[in-house]
Amino acid sequence: KAEEYWTLDGALQTSEGREFLARVWRKEGNKFEPVTAEEAYAAQALLEKAVFRVGAVVRKERKRRALAPLITSKLQQEGANRLHFTAKRTMMVAQQLYEGVELGDEGSVALITYMRTDSTRISDDALKAVRTYISEQYGKEYLPDESNVYRTKKTAQDAHEAIRPTSMEYPPERVKSYLSEEQYKLYRLIWQNFVACQMVPAIYDQTSVDIDAGIFQLRTSGSILKFAGFLAAHGAESIVENDDEAGEGGSRDLPVLHEGETLQCLRLLAEQHF
Repeated sequence: KAEEYWTLDGALQTSEGREFLARVWRKEGNKFEPVTAEEAYAAQALLEKAVFRVGAVVRKERKRRALAPLITSKLQQEGANRLHFTAKRTMMVAQQLYEGVELGDEGSVALITYMRTDSTRISDDALKAVRTYISEQYGKEYLPDESNVYRTKKTAQDAHEAIRPTSMEYPPERVKSYLSEEQYKLYRLIWQNFVACQMVPAIYDQTSVDIDAGIFQLRTSGSILKFAGFLAAHGAESIVENDDEAGEGGSRDLPVLHEGETLQCLRLLAEQHF
């Protein structure tokens, strides 16, 4: 059964002209949860006359860890999310990479380990090879003191390792000319995941800001990447991440805000949801 609810966002601007979004989340100290258009527009009318002033500004450091090594179900999920492949297509291309690809004078080379597995286990030799690669390619600050260990489900067979490249001697760019577009995309995904899973976490500066406006309070949040960590394996050197976990109107590029600062409200947006 669909239930109607409304959100009310404000497009706000600092004295320096920086614009960002914030969501109305409290009214007279209580959670603001309008369920009809009348409630939302009544609040909007009051806010149009209010003075917007920055209240509490909370900054904290947050770490984000890499995904576990790929198992079959996760490979299919990542293939769908990142490459828009069906599960069948992902497994078909993975089978080709596993069975072997002709690499010129080197002949047929199996580029990945067996793609039907529910274990996150990685062999000691593979761990040594990827740790050496990370140290040489990205620097020692990207390498944890010990190998990252991921728990495998108790029901897992563990007969095969996680899905990973068979050798660090075949980076995706080196073999790209020998692969079809589909093969290259999936191989790069598997390569990036494997390298990333043995790197240190990414570190963000997360800021949460409350804004007072009459009887209402708005909130916004944003995260700025301080240290790429494992994201470097995905080609992420500088990422600004929208952090909207609390249902706040997050801004990807949140300006520096100071307590007591007065803001200009450019517009208010009341939106219906179900």
